[in-house]
Amino acid sequence: MKSELRLHRLLLAMLAMLLLAFVGVLFYLSTNVDSEDFEATVSLVILLAIGTAFVYMGAAEGITAVQFGIKHKRELWSYLILGLISVASGLYLAMSQTASLQTVAILVSPHAFLFGVAELRIARHMQHHPKQRLLLLIGGICELILGVSLLGGSGLQVAHVAALLGYAAILTAFQLLAFLLYRRQHISSTMTVLH
Repeated sequence: MKSELRLHRLLLAMLAMLLLAFVGVLFYLSTNVDSEDFEATVSLVILLAIGTAFVYMGAAEGITAVQFGIKHKRELWSYLILGLISVASGLYLAMSQTASLQTVAILVSPHAFLFGVAELRIARHMQHHPKQRLLLLIGGICELILGVSLLGGSGLQVAHVAALLGYAAILTAFQLLAFLLYRRQHISSTMTVLH
């Protein structure tokens, strides 16, 4: 059980760090790039950053799936499917000639939906922890709303899509950090329920 928990925590930590790095890049670009070059520069950097992050996380999710093995079918298939979606999204962004920030928003939206559904699923099993359950419910609903907002990002201007992606990264990173900093015995009991 402890090794599975470590795998979950390692993957969450990697994702949180990637999201925080993405927010840092967005902040740097918004303060240091001239307004006339902003749109083109931000689009290119975000496409490269998110494409790379998708491939990196997809590979990590695939490795994690293999580590869980066949005895943990739910984790195996969840991580394999998520890894394939991530790698496919990253490769599409890397090879596409027409990809834009609006495309990135559409590709990121399923990840927000899946994270929201996972939070709601965990909250369902937290009857004995009402505060944590409420926070998970709120976080899950926020992620689902973000997923819908990202899908609707195809009609927004580049600067607005970049801001929406930044907000999504911040919200998700804070929630992941809360998972990582949550006391170990509570996480162990939660993960036991999920298995």
